[in-house]
Amino acid sequence: MKNSIFKTFFLIHAMWVSSSAMSQESRFSTVLQERSYGDPYTGDMVSNGVITPLDQDMKKFYIRNADGVIEVQLDADAMIGLQSRVQRGGFEAGEVVCQLGDVVRKFDLPPVLYVRRNFKDAAAVREYQAKGLKPIFDGKLYVDKVPDHLPTEKEPWISGRFMRENGRFMDVKVGDDIYQIGTQGHDGQHRIMGLLKPAEIQPFVQQAFVHGHMQGDIFHASEVVLRLLENPAGKDDPNLPRYLFIGDSISGNYDKALRVALKSRMNIYHPPTNCGPVRKGVQNVVQWLGAYDRPGRQWDVISFNFGHWDSKNTKEEYQADLEEVILELEKTKAKLVFVTTTPIPRGYPVAADLQSGDRAPGRVQGTMKRFINPWALEVIAKHPEIGVCDQHSLLTGEPFYATWMNLAGTAGGSKKNQYGDLHIGGILAEPAGRILARRVLDMLGQEKTPLEASSLSANDLDPDRQRPATKGLDVEDFIDLLNRNERLRRYNW
Repeated sequence: MKNSIFKTFFLIHAMWVSSSAMSQESRFSTVLQERSYGDPYTGDMVSNGVITPLDQDMKKFYIRNADGVIEVQLDADAMIGLQSRVQRGGFEAGEVVCQLGDVVRKFDLPPVLYVRRNFKDAAAVREYQAKGLKPIFDGKLYVDKVPDHLPTEKEPWISGRFMRENGRFMDVKVGDDIYQIGTQGHDGQHRIMGLLKPAEIQPFVQQAFVHGHMQGDIFHASEVVLRLLENPAGKDDPNLPRYLFIGDSISGNYDKALRVALKSRMNIYHPPTNCGPVRKGVQNVVQWLGAYDRPGRQWDVISFNFGHWDSKNTKEEYQADLEEVILELEKTKAKLVFVTTTPIPRGYPVAADLQSGDRAPGRVQGTMKRFINPWALEVIAKHPEIGVCDQHSLLTGEPFYATWMNLAGTAGGSKKNQYGDLHIGGILAEPAGRILARRVLDMLGQEKTPLEASSLSANDLDPDRQRPATKGLDVEDFIDLLNRNERLRRYNW
């Protein structure tokens, strides 16, 4: 079995790598020029993708992305790092906590860390110096000592010892002075170089950001930054279906309710990121799907939404990108569910007509109803096998959303509206998660399988304890919706 899998990867690789005179950029559009030069730790090329194995010692591996597969060879002294969000105070506490679903993994940090930030070239150094050494982004943390260094035109980097967190930046001591350097990279996650060893590279469950140089058709990596994509192998219940839900911060709002409703019924995953606009989906969906062609890593059902981040997109671009995402999703053979985009409440300005360049008018009330959802459903109509979970109709149709719909937003210029913003916080997220859970089970032919009881307590539903956005909530009607399949299915088709 193993040999056949390796042969398959080699065949795929052969399809993408030829002996023709094409440039490496034309073969691998995801291999790009790095922003930093003159760096002994990283080279001048970068790419990323899901890790797939090539040899037992992991001195070589593939990364698989939208281009297919790229072979990676580790340099003898390649530095392996971790990319993850670090909770406030985590660096001082000496630990990184990664949470994927219900699984928490902790990585210990050494007592002393170092920071290094590279500049593109001499001109970038001159620009930094001309601005009075203001705070800068794009640094990396290192566990091994990095010498103090101030940027020069011939040696364009700054490095020193990490002292403390300072808002979005790190206070970094270089010599006797303190500089502020931001160390958040892709998706706002920190990159901590040298924290891991090559033996900790795991295929199929990690995304690798590789830095180095192309030599022929092989990417020689001087740095590899790993990001965990899903729970380690063996954490799934093999008797349950595997479910991936793709979405922006709204999916984070209903995450808990969805997981509770499907407890003991699904192995549930979400990409380790805010999935943002549909263009981000095109660029990253291969990584999010992982090694679905491996035994035990298939997806049985996938739900997906792209909307709020596309509120200034054009119909042509949005629909074309959505079709590209669907094409990748269909390759998994999973049951698919599209989730309509939740409405913008009336505390936001009213949507105008299409703007310059035929772009939707942005995050204003009516944008999802008039533009984004109709554009999306035109595409979905071409794929009748895709189910729909209509969260937009839920929020505009149920009476307990009325206060939120009428008053949440930014009208009057207030940044702290007591009724909230476009996110569905607190108990308002509960029905959104449960109608989606019902749709997912129904798509798998499990119409008679009940949802797990809601985790809301009596205190959560006590009218005297409600937040402003749910004051006057009809508790009995609310509970009826959460538990009655006929009402949950009213918003699914």
